[in-house]
Amino acid sequence: MATTRRVLKITPILVTLNILVLLIIMGFYTFRLIKYYNLEHGNKNGGPVLLVDAVKKKQSYLDDTKGLVFNEEKKTYRYKGEVDDNYILYSGLLYRIISIDEEGNIKAVSEENVTLLYPGFENGYDKSYVNKWLNESDTDHSGVFEKTLVNSKSLLDDTSMCSDVIDDLGNITCEESGTYRVSLLSLYDYKECGGKSSFLNNGTSYYLGTLNKNNEIYYVTNEGEIALDQKASRAITIKPVITFSSGDELISGTGKKNDPYIIEKHDIETLSDVYVGNIIKINDNKYKVVEIQESSVRVVSTDILMEDEENDLKIAFGGSNNVYSIKNTVGKYLNNTFLNSLELKDSVVNSNWYVNVLSLANLDYVSLRSSKVSAKVGMLTMGDMFVNESENVLTILRGMEATNIINVINENGNFFGDTITSKYNVKPAFNIKGDLKITGGNGTMESPYELGVKNETEGKEE
Repeated sequence: MATTRRVLKITPILVTLNILVLLIIMGFYTFRLIKYYNLEHGNKNGGPVLLVDAVKKKQSYLDDTKGLVFNEEKKTYRYKGEVDDNYILYSGLLYRIISIDEEGNIKAVSEENVTLLYPGFENGYDKSYVNKWLNESDTDHSGVFEKTLVNSKSLLDDTSMCSDVIDDLGNITCEESGTYRVSLLSLYDYKECGGKSSFLNNGTSYYLGTLNKNNEIYYVTNEGEIALDQKASRAITIKPVITFSSGDELISGTGKKNDPYIIEKHDIETLSDVYVGNIIKINDNKYKVVEIQESSVRVVSTDILMEDEENDLKIAFGGSNNVYSIKNTVGKYLNNTFLNSLELKDSVVNSNWYVNVLSLANLDYVSLRSSKVSAKVGMLTMGDMFVNESENVLTILRGMEATNIINVINENGNFFGDTITSKYNVKPAFNIKGDLKITGGNGTMESPYELGVKNETEGKEE
């Protein structure tokens, strides 16, 4: 039987269609190659690299339970689980990136707790003492934290915080939100990042910005569990949340703890140029910058005072009452023995220390500032930056119970009232002239800033 062969004729139209398909496929994959190459290596045409682009290149493609995970529906990114590549250093503090919104703005939370406050959530979050401490407003002494942020008008965007009232931890939602310059971490963000099993659990206790129907606030325990604080008279530790703008340019860094992202740098020539949180060295001892004032900088010792190389120095507050002065036991010691030991004692200036007493009816940190004393050396009080970085030390916060009660930071890192005759460790604080020259170091614990002092006899700096 003869076999009939059919000759397949390929028409010009079919050839053209095949070529178009191949071109589309090649174009698609070429686009993807260029896109992810640029994300990985940055802009090679000499233009700026944006922080958001550098962060997005960390996207996790294989595991949506950890790393930087993209939400296709919301067009947002979120860090989940235990990660180590989301660090950013800004205004002297280390932050952890939480998420990227659909507009490319980056939300981040401070790595460490920054102060102790009574919350004042009885009338809701907006009217709380915490919100007032975080955000600058027309109210006197507001925005203690916001004032520490450098170039915030150009580098930061407003921060959105979930404002849903949560009464059931099995149903944590985020259907409503409030907008703040600085906020707290919400219960929703904590859960979505992985909660106890995430980078947000770093072994410290801190408060969230989420309330229940009774205006009681949720907090994270030292173990990373969620708890509810039902005591309005309990001071709290907080971790501020800020949002970096989508247009922020990356100066340096890879997001690692030892090489965090950097988006802001400025010349640091004098002490007034440094960041709050930077470390300086005096007498081979280290001090942390607490506040930048008009012509001086307030610092606090990073360590307690020592009696000798092996023993802590313990001092009673002393005196006839709980008002700090240069005449009571600790005040006299700090403004004489300690002050005279400083190589830079002539650069230490008189400053105000707030000593009003609070009441259970008014626990607002601003109330403390209605009464003050003047001294060269003092100690920190409620609402000061980094007052929480101490245990078993004296403060100048007066006790509400009686005139012979002073507040200390106890072993749990919270305020505790004890008698003025009880002895505790001491961390001195003082204001130093802001025009002192920076002669070395980079402001870290490993390499604190070194200060130059004018030699009066030779008229030059040493």
